[in-house]
Amino acid sequence: MLFHDWLKDESKIVLFDGGMGTELIKRGLETGKLPDLLNIEKPDIIVEIHKSYYEAGSDMCQSNTFGSTPLNLKNHSLEDKITNIIDKALDNIQKACPPGRLVVGDIGPTGEFRPPVGKATSEEWHSSFATQTRLLEKGVALFHIETISDLEEMLSAVRAVKEISDKPIIASITYKKTKRGFFTIMGDPLEKCINALENEKVDVIGANCTLGSGDMLDLAKQAVNMTELPISVKPNAGQPRIEGTKTYYDQPIEEFVRDIQDMINLGVKIVGGCCGTTPKTINGIRKIIDKI
Repeated sequence: MLFHDWLKDESKIVLFDGGMGTELIKRGLETGKLPDLLNIEKPDIIVEIHKSYYEAGSDMCQSNTFGSTPLNLKNHSLEDKITNIIDKALDNIQKACPPGRLVVGDIGPTGEFRPPVGKATSEEWHSSFATQTRLLEKGVALFHIETISDLEEMLSAVRAVKEISDKPIIASITYKKTKRGFFTIMGDPLEKCINALENEKVDVIGANCTLGSGDMLDLAKQAVNMTELPISVKPNAGQPRIEGTKTYYDQPIEEFVRDIQDMINLGVKIVGGCCGTTPKTINGIRKIIDKI
């Protein structure tokens, strides 16, 4: 399988895609609207964004299904559209994907927290992730479980995916930087998360979102010494600047790319971008990878 070949090839740096939500906002996505719904309503835009990342040099891009768990769709009164949303998402990205590149099934958080913050149970999480996986499985080469801020929710997601599929899993948790190190918002430290994901036998351990490239570089310096598994990073393009209802990411692409170069030098295997990163960002990374 191509992804496993990439992981085994010591000379191969795998280039992921960049932000989807911020690209949709540029194209007029309304505040509060679920981006996943645009798979049905504006498929041409979704195809265009996927295509722009593949053309920029991404080895793999992820489906526009970040919010397509039943639990999250229920919050938007869209749970009855889940099959249609995911089928259209797969159709859109497959139209854009060139030969020799991969489609990644994107699985984001349910939006529901466990007590005392919320009322979600592990069983509800598991069922929701399993439903999404079942619908994605037929059209993807691997899965990216991402932007999860609770280790328990991540473990529920990993187990649900493994129950349905034997395809590879990249498990990316989102961390905040504190004076004591990197922690999830639920208080789980980086090393605990890495150890737990190793125990679940995921294929790649990742971190994405929340952190800009500079802080992600600091995290990568620690992570590469905590595991023998491949590491994936998708940092934000710096910290967001909010003006009224609009959010801006001002980090120069050159600075972001330089930090990614430093992460590659540390041994990070998969690199890409999250919020605020664009096809130009990804193309900048492509150029440095091609020089290696």
